[in-house]
Amino acid sequence: MNDPTQYVVKYFGYIIEAILILAIVFDLCFSIYQLIILRSSGLEELVYSAVGNAFFALVLLELFEGVHDFIVKSPQGLRHVVEAGLSYIIREIIIDISTGIKDIYSLSALAIVIIALSVSLYFLVLTKNTQ
Repeated sequence: MNDPTQYVVKYFGYIIEAILILAIVFDLCFSIYQLIILRSSGLEELVYSAVGNAFFALVLLELFEGVHDFIVKSPQGLRHVVEAGLSYIIREIIIDISTGIKDIYSLSALAIVIIALSVSLYFLVLTKNTQ
């Protein structure tokens, strides 16, 4: 007899995938809207907005891949989540620097998180290559 937990996990996984796809579509639409609104603000403002929105879409895409890999029971799911975390932290650093917030303590904390996630990703890739 099949375990009903598998079906519940798959069902909610598909719901989360659908929500992430909608979030990616909304982010892209918001990016286009923001580019239209900011076109008279100058090139620098336009570029920072586009880069920040692109990194957010990348984070959502990495999370989508992680959820999908979890549903199909692929061992790559954790790797995608770590990559999403890296993308998000890099996005936050770009936003902090572009908006003029250059608090050394917050940037140092974000750098420590990047180092921790990078080491985690290294070990994930290393264990994948040895298997």
